[in-house]
Amino acid sequence: MKKLSLLMFAIVVLACGTETPVVEEPEPVVEEPPPVVEEPPPIVEELPPLFKVLEPKPISNLKPKLAAATVFDGQVDVDPEPLNRHGIAFKFLANLKMYIADLRGANVGALNWSPRDIVDHANIGNQIHLMPMADSPLLGYDAEYEVTIYAQDLACNGAWRSIKFRTKPR
Repeated sequence: MKKLSLLMFAIVVLACGTETPVVEEPEPVVEEPPPVVEEPPPIVEELPPLFKVLEPKPISNLKPKLAAATVFDGQVDVDPEPLNRHGIAFKFLANLKMYIADLRGANVGALNWSPRDIVDHANIGNQIHLMPMADSPLLGYDAEYEVTIYAQDLACNGAWRSIKFRTKPR
């Protein structure tokens, strides 16, 4: 009897007001291709005329890598006048976290160009710029000089680099 009651209950429930929903297929989704957006032309940063772009080859494991400079290692016949007016600059591929640089003459020792101390802050950028101070000797003609740099990028990769150059005779 229980089975019969259960069967009857199931029939009544199913027959009384329950409708089987009819599932309609949704309309097909029309996929439109994304709009084509033209990329703006790359921004080309012009280097000051004193910069000489170095050859694109690895530079002795320096991290960050040196990209351009107003003087480079082994250069001879460098005109000292523009460097005395505008300074000596080095541009790196990566932004720097800190650096220290020293300019020395072969016969005169440290020239004490600015900055004289460690430069260590978040907004250095990717350039090192050495400038003569009021009490600093200027570069002379027909003389050898050496710039020693320690540069450290934002990832704390750092290395020392020495750049030797010779100014032109008068």
